[in-house]
Amino acid sequence: MFIGGLSILATKKMLTPGLIRKGMAVTFTIGFFTIVGLLYSSTTPATWRSLSMIHPKNICLMLGVVFLSWLVEGWRVKTIAYLLGEQISFLDTLRINLATIFSGNITPLYSGSVPTQVYLLHQQGISIGKASAIVTIRVTFTSLLVSIGGPFLLFLFRGKLLNEIGLAGLAGFLNYIIIAALVFAGILLFLLFRPAKGTFLIGKFFRLKPVQKILGPKAETCGQKILSEWEVFRASLSALSTKRIPLLLFVIFLSFCSWLSTLLIAPVVMMALGVNIHGKVFRILLLEYVIYFLLSFVPIPGGSGVAEIGFFSLFAIYLPKHLQAISVTIWRLLSYYLNTLVGGVCFLRLFTVKHGKH
Repeated sequence: MFIGGLSILATKKMLTPGLIRKGMAVTFTIGFFTIVGLLYSSTTPATWRSLSMIHPKNICLMLGVVFLSWLVEGWRVKTIAYLLGEQISFLDTLRINLATIFSGNITPLYSGSVPTQVYLLHQQGISIGKASAIVTIRVTFTSLLVSIGGPFLLFLFRGKLLNEIGLAGLAGFLNYIIIAALVFAGILLFLLFRPAKGTFLIGKFFRLKPVQKILGPKAETCGQKILSEWEVFRASLSALSTKRIPLLLFVIFLSFCSWLSTLLIAPVVMMALGVNIHGKVFRILLLEYVIYFLLSFVPIPGGSGVAEIGFFSLFAIYLPKHLQAISVTIWRLLSYYLNTLVGGVCFLRLFTVKHGKH
């Protein structure tokens, strides 16, 4: 398919050492100064006393939720691959997913994740078309949860939710975002249930004058190659719709659990700091979901700066002032920097091994 055919080229161009360093520098610099500013504004001696009183079992619980999110996502990708007739070990899937998280976290709008995952799955012996189908199905289910659930929740609760997180001034702008998100969701659903239309779109793309001018005589050859891979992708989607429906429903369930495990990090951090959130967990998860939806429109790698401020507004609702900034710091360390660090190790390991074989 189109995504798969360009994945190796995209991975090489987007994830050169220079661009990796640049993405990490931008992300960490913005994040560092934002967190330092938040800590300066609300940290007191009581903050450090509360931090020193965190029980070791709560530290294990916080790390356990992060680890659970890795396991669920690995299980999800492995199940999708199995549905398409591909066998890949769970450990390999886990490493590929973590490397994918790293490349997504250091690129704008998480754009490095798809080509990286397709590329690494292909290195495991899976055809580009099948690897593209696996990644596209994963992204489709995730995107549908965000692009349909996000606008729906915003539409129902936008006034109250935005007031609570201090973003009431964005209410008018959000109407445009909701419309755009619903259109995007419609396109995703259309391509999911009518993949045959992709053949027409691919052919039309390679007939565009700018594309032919850039690719020259290779345009037709490249187009034919992409079309052949698209056929594999279409066949993969057809297999999903005709066989193993229980497993397909299980993938949908795992997609939900993947999001839930990520959202649970914030409530667990609050509980670890001794805050009673009994009866408030659903409300916190709802607010998080909306914030994550808004972050999907932020072009800065990892949503740095915006993510910290957004979650500071969330924690400010439920926590005393001296715990707000430190909670954001712990949440960001767990939900972003730990993922990026472990994912970076996996990324270097996979690409080093790959290049070492040639």
